[in-house]
Amino acid sequence: MEEKKSQTEVDQRITNFLHGMRIETADDLVLLRKKIRGKLEFRPYNGETKAHADSVQWKRTASEIIGDGYVYAGRSCSDLALVYLALCKSMGIDGYLVKLRSLDHAKTHTIVEVRLGDVWYRLDPSMPDGVPFVGQLTADQVWNTKWLGGWKVWRRGHDLWEMGFGSNNESLMNELDGQ
Repeated sequence: MEEKKSQTEVDQRITNFLHGMRIETADDLVLLRKKIRGKLEFRPYNGETKAHADSVQWKRTASEIIGDGYVYAGRSCSDLALVYLALCKSMGIDGYLVKLRSLDHAKTHTIVEVRLGDVWYRLDPSMPDGVPFVGQLTADQVWNTKWLGGWKVWRRGHDLWEMGFGSNNESLMNELDGQ
């Protein structure tokens, strides 16, 4: 049985996407977010697209997302975070995907944490005007209280597969459904 590769594996498509771009400052993190959002099409998530969108959610690699050229609006946070993290990884920048859960446990969201030098930054690649904040989130911190009442760290990893998403992980799916 073939072992799954990482969703953030660096390949030629990832390196070509950057066209020599380098990340050295927090401002560069914003430029990378803008570049990703400018290159990918945001397809509508609705009754006509739901089946396909749900069939690819958490299953594509960052390279496949770039190759496909699209994400689904309103369902794109994990895909955008994967692409962002893979591009950072290709430049030697350490980082994590952070799966957040709303305080009422009704929703999940994905952001990234990346380290430039000795400083960790967290950024939401799915927010058009998102800016980096200094520091990693801790388990007891509440993030973004202005959006749906706030979020807490639920899972942290190098990709969604490592965290158990995109698989037939029944216990994780039950946890997601609040069972």
